[in-house]
Amino acid sequence: MVVDPLARAVGGRNRDLPGLAKRLLKILLGLVLTLIAADFILLEMNRRLLVLPQFDMELLPYHDPRVTRRNALLRAYPNPPKVIFTGDSRTKNGIVPEVVARTLGVPHQTLFNFGTGSQVARFAREAFLPHLLDIGILPEFLVFGVSPDWPLEKRKQWKLIDRYRESLAYRLEHAPASGGDAVESSITRLLSYRLALFRYRNDLIEQELLPGLRCWFLDDCYRDARDPRAIPVHFKDLERRSGFKTACGWGPQPYDGHMTGEFVKRARFDEEIRLDEENLVGLFEACRSQGITPLLLIMPVHDTFRRVHDPVMSRNQARLEELAAREKVGILRAKRDYSDRGLFVDGHHLSHRGAVYFSADLAQALSPHLKVSRRARARGRASTEDLVRWMYDLNPQIETLWGRSAEEALGLSGDRVGNRRRARNLNQ
Repeated sequence: MVVDPLARAVGGRNRDLPGLAKRLLKILLGLVLTLIAADFILLEMNRRLLVLPQFDMELLPYHDPRVTRRNALLRAYPNPPKVIFTGDSRTKNGIVPEVVARTLGVPHQTLFNFGTGSQVARFAREAFLPHLLDIGILPEFLVFGVSPDWPLEKRKQWKLIDRYRESLAYRLEHAPASGGDAVESSITRLLSYRLALFRYRNDLIEQELLPGLRCWFLDDCYRDARDPRAIPVHFKDLERRSGFKTACGWGPQPYDGHMTGEFVKRARFDEEIRLDEENLVGLFEACRSQGITPLLLIMPVHDTFRRVHDPVMSRNQARLEELAAREKVGILRAKRDYSDRGLFVDGHHLSHRGAVYFSADLAQALSPHLKVSRRARARGRASTEDLVRWMYDLNPQIETLWGRSAEEALGLSGDRVGNRRRARNLNQ
């Protein structure tokens, strides 16, 4: 009997298919186990603060690793806070909700600081406010910290919105409902929560791998090592400090104690960058549509910052105030004196002492919007020194991470920064 060569060839391959399938399955299983092991090792190293100590990789990925901890802290509140502060790094580092609450005599969990860093009005409108709606936390007041940059049309910062929406976590969490079964939902949830290698790949390269290589091979381990006005800080210490938040969301300025307090760089903006009126108005309308009252808070800056940026900065603020008046949005203002450079790190980010000082000042401006007891109104205001000591006692990690006591933080001025740097150079 003549056997068809094609049938013979196909039959032979069919006999080999089970073995090939088994080999492919083993390879696939090996890859999956390798990824799981790599993910587990990375998470464990992060838990021990050996890799990316600024972030907590175990938390729900709020689409941007930098705010996962604040997201977790906010969601741990038993009830939504009445006031949420948000804004860029000046807000994140400059408002201490615990101090505001103590000054007003209200519970700490009445307020929360959800500053996101590099934030502009469009990010607040298109990313931050929708996130609050996603997690079902609607405060009575949303206070936007207005740094000189925040209300401007800074298109470079708009790229953060694209990165936010293109992240794996965001796409998985906001994928259209497909009517999948429980298995598909579980797999999607697993990917969304556990793929730390993908969520943090940029940070691993930019904040861990590259600085580590410079440190190992070039002995370049310190940030600002070439700036004669600053005391260098080890890149890993800076990461650890940046990762610390109090229970109410305050992130103390990581460079505190390492700079003079004055602004010494080039201007951050000029007349060409205009006020972002479209997104500001849209933000106010979006807040009110959800029953949230928007408020603007003018963040303080040092005279050295103002000299470099005026008259542009003053004109921008005047335009913002006109817009706020037209839209009937209240403005909160600092009333105390901010000429002491020791209140700042670099002229526009508040130091630890400056944040406490400003938060006590802010409490007075915020008091008409909250129900404050008569006892609290009659009680004398605690001094900045007492409040700084109280915050350090409340959060002993600050003293550990920054390596100095509350007394040293209170006594640190721009002159002493220079003295400490000269002493360090002599010791070396």
